[in-house]
Amino acid sequence: MSESHGTGSSWKRNIGMMLAVLVGVAIIIVAPKLKKPPKQIPVQERPVKVSSIKVPSLDVVPVSTGFGRVSPGRTWESVAEVSGQVVWISDELQDGNVVAAGTELLRIEDANYRLILAQKEALLQSSEVKTKTAKDALVISKKNLELLQSEYKRQHRLAANGTVSKAALENSERQLLTGKTQVQELQNSLNLISAEHLALVAQRDAAKLDLKRTVKTAPFDVRLTKVKIGIAQYANKGQLMFTGDGLDVAEIEAQFSIGSLRPLISGMITESVGDIRVGATMLNAVVNLKSATHTIEWPARVDRVAGSIDPQTQTIGVIVAVDRPYAIARPGKRPPLLRDTFVEVALSSAPVKQTVIPWSAVHGDTVYIVDNDSRLEMRKVKIQFSQRGYSVVAKGLKPGEQIVTSDLISASDGMLLNPQEDKKSEKRLITEATGKEPKK
Repeated sequence: MSESHGTGSSWKRNIGMMLAVLVGVAIIIVAPKLKKPPKQIPVQERPVKVSSIKVPSLDVVPVSTGFGRVSPGRTWESVAEVSGQVVWISDELQDGNVVAAGTELLRIEDANYRLILAQKEALLQSSEVKTKTAKDALVISKKNLELLQSEYKRQHRLAANGTVSKAALENSERQLLTGKTQVQELQNSLNLISAEHLALVAQRDAAKLDLKRTVKTAPFDVRLTKVKIGIAQYANKGQLMFTGDGLDVAEIEAQFSIGSLRPLISGMITESVGDIRVGATMLNAVVNLKSATHTIEWPARVDRVAGSIDPQTQTIGVIVAVDRPYAIARPGKRPPLLRDTFVEVALSSAPVKQTVIPWSAVHGDTVYIVDNDSRLEMRKVKIQFSQRGYSVVAKGLKPGEQIVTSDLISASDGMLLNPQEDKKSEKRLITEATGKEPKK
C-alpha cells in the first residue's frame, strides 16, 4: 500500500511540472502576439532660420590703397657757382617762405668779376686793332705781289729777247718769291689773330656769365627750405647755400602689392597694352590725409610706376601727382601738401559690371544657395577676386539667385531653411563694391 501511494504522488508531481512548463511556453509564444505595437509619433522637420540676399549685378569699382610720403615734383638746390663774400640777402630768404619765379634772393661780391670782365673787353679791343692792322698790311702786300709778278713777266720776256741779263731776271724772281712769302706770313698772322680773338670772345662771355652768377634768383615758384648761408659769409664754389621745393606739382610714391593692382588693371588691359606701367597710368587716384576728426582729399593722377620691386616688401611703387597743391589749398580745410607728409593713396578703375556677393558668404570655394523649395544647396563657385568685404564671382552663380549670408553651424545639403531678408548686408555689399551709398 505504501509503495503504490508513493508512486501515485510522484506521477502527479511530474504531471504538474509538465503542465506548468507547457503553460509557460504557451505564454511566451502567445504573449507577443497579444501585445499592442507602440504608438508612432510623426517627426516634423524644423526649418533653420538664416539671413539671405539675392545676388546682385553691380558696377564694381575695384579699389586698392597704399601709403607714401609727399615730395615736390621738382626741387632747386642753390649751389654757389662762383666764390665770394655774400654782400646782400633778401628778407624772403628764410625757411618756409614762398617766393615767386624771378625773385632776387642773394648777391655775392662781384668787384673781382667786373675787373676780369673789363680786362677781357680791353684785350678784345686790342685784338680788334691787331686784326684791322693785319688785314690792311695783307691788302698792301697782295698789291705789291701783283706788281712783282708783272715785273717778273716783263723781265722774262726781255730775257727771252736777250735785252736783259740773266742776273736781272733772277733778281726779279727773287723779289717775287719774297713778296709771296710776305703775303703768306701776313695771312698766317691774321689767322692766328682771328683765333686769339675768338678765344678772347669766349673768355669775355665766361666773365659775363660769372658776373651774372653772383646774383641768385628763383628759377620758378618755390617754397624755401634749408637755408645754410648768411650775410657776410664766404661762399665757396660748389657750396650748397639753400634749397627750394617747387609748388606746381606734389608727388607721392605709394607702395602697392602686385596682387592688389591686378583687379584694377585686368579689365582695361588689351592685347596692345600688356605693361602694368601703362595700365596703372589709366587708373583714377585720390590722395587722403586722415586725421582724428575728418579726412582731407586731393584729386590726383597716376604719373608713372617705379622701375623695380622692393626686395624686402615685394611691393611696387606707384607715383601719383597732385597738380597745383598750393593753389587748391584752403585754410582750415585743405592744407598744402608739404614735403614728407604721410598720406594714403587710393587707386580705382572704371566701373565694370560684375556678379558680386559678400566675402563672408564664401566658404572656401562653396556658396550656400537657397533653392526654390527653401532648401540648402551647397554649390562650388569660381571667385575672380575679393576686395574690401566683397567677392566677384566669375563662374557658378547667376544674378538673382538667393544665397545665405549668415553662418550655419552644421550645414548639410538639402536641409530646410527659413530665409530672412538681410537688408543690412545687402546695403553694405553695394557700398563696398560700388563705392556709393545705395539709393533709397
